[in-house]
Amino acid sequence: MQSSKIFSKDQIDLSKIRHKAVKKFIHTKGLLQLSSFADLIHSCSGKVDITNYNRHLKTFSFNETIEKVWNAYKTIGPEETCTGSMLGFGLQYSRRNHIVTYHEDDHGTIEVGQIIILNLNLLWNVACIAVGHEITEVNENEKFIKMCYLEGGASKGYQFIRLKEMEDGSTQVVHETFYKSNSDFRDKRLYPLLHGRIVTEFHRNVEKRLMA
Repeated sequence: MQSSKIFSKDQIDLSKIRHKAVKKFIHTKGLLQLSSFADLIHSCSGKVDITNYNRHLKTFSFNETIEKVWNAYKTIGPEETCTGSMLGFGLQYSRRNHIVTYHEDDHGTIEVGQIIILNLNLLWNVACIAVGHEITEVNENEKFIKMCYLEGGASKGYQFIRLKEMEDGSTQVVHETFYKSNSDFRDKRLYPLLHGRIVTEFHRNVEKRLMA
């Protein structure tokens, strides 16, 4: 008789993680216990001087009201937005609830303190890397979301998703990123191209939700 492994509530169940790069990230960062996630630090902690950061900007248009689009961004789960040829969802940790959710779980609505570990497929499954972001602000009045890279990753910086109501009643979504790493080649040549494709895939997944 084959026995199944029993996990304690504090253990991370790697069998529920679909991507090798995310599993490696969990091992490398020592995140095998739920309690370890609470100690993670994002790269926006303290005062961040973005004078020497690079900037990436991409704009999307949705023929829907700003309230409908905003609701979609708040309620769509990361397993839905982070899926496609380049994006893959690993897991999510909630600082407020102190729980980890996997691909098949209910992740709730977006909120401050959620840490999301993603798989980025950069070269058709030849080169995959894992990255982590933390949601640091969800501004209901001004309709924007701020996400910061986790400290210790390849890049430092943060991303904004801002919504703007247009005169014709449609909604413009601006995805703005400030970033830097230890490699000028990566920042100037690789990042803009790959990040642009990843961002587009993310927002197109939201568009699919709006059209459903």
